Amino acid sequence: MKESHNPDQSRKPKIGVVVGSGGMKALSSIALFEFLDEVQIDVDLLIGCSGGSSVLASWACGNNAEVMTEQAYKFWGNKDLLTRTDYRTLLSIAGLPFGRFDKSRGLLKSDLALKAYDEMFGERRIEDLRIRTMFQTTDLLSGEPVMLSKGLLRDAVYASGALFPLLPALCIDGRWLMDGVYSSPLPVLEAVNNDMDVVIAMTYEERTTSESRGFVPYFMRCQGYSHHWLQRNQTALSVEMHHHEIVFINVVFDKFISLRSVRRIPEILEKGKKAVEQKKEEILAAINSFSG
Repeated sequence: MKESHNPDQSRKPKIGVVVGSGGMKALSSIALFEFLDEVQIDVDLLIGCSGGSSVLASWACGNNAEVMTEQAYKFWGNKDLLTRTDYRTLLSIAGLPFGRFDKSRGLLKSDLALKAYDEMFGERRIEDLRIRTMFQTTDLLSGEPVMLSKGLLRDAVYASGALFPLLPALCIDGRWLMDGVYSSPLPVLEAVNNDMDVVIAMTYEERTTSESRGFVPYFMRCQGYSHHWLQRNQTALSVEMHHHEIVFINVVFDKFISLRSVRRIPEILEKGKKAVEQKKEEILAAINSFSG
């Protein structure tokens, strides 16, 4: 961070950035990383969950907002990414012959998502990133939260967003891991437990009563209800425990954002810019007022 931000401090504050779950809505957090680059704020810890993990991981690799946006269009613009149905799973749901389902399968196939993350991150490992980075996942068999801080980046990002049983879980170090949204949609508490002085957290909210269309949109909508309340409860606990500053940047959408709303990416990015713009002074004030 630039020296001018904190001229009177005995030490710089430790700054953590948390990007929560939200599917495609998490692309709005690109605006936050653009701001952090612009004012040269040194971040000490990055924590991502679900949809927020891929955006956060890209920035941790050293990419700027332009590259992150290009990656987003390439990833979400793949029409086959979330449309490849595993018909053996579908047959098993209906109880029909030749149906098969186990913890390694989902309603959708994962091969294209895994390939996309491989192209994006290659053989990069979490522990080799320029900033200490962690990814929230959930143990499929126990329901316990599992935080990944080492291993292949591509595997961690996929597991953090593997919304089982829609997408298959992934076996990492002998544990079947699925979407972190099931255990901690916004892992602010992890940043608190890691002694961050200032925590910047990106959240997303849909305020709409309009009807959805199709199975997947309604599935995602119902998942979102439970995740929203879990996030609120955990956030309240984090605020109560934290002795310094937590700045929440909440991006509000007035329409449901599905996993296939590629045409709405410009709107998502713009809403992120507006939300971050409203919080810039609060972020800088939290950093500047840190007493050490």
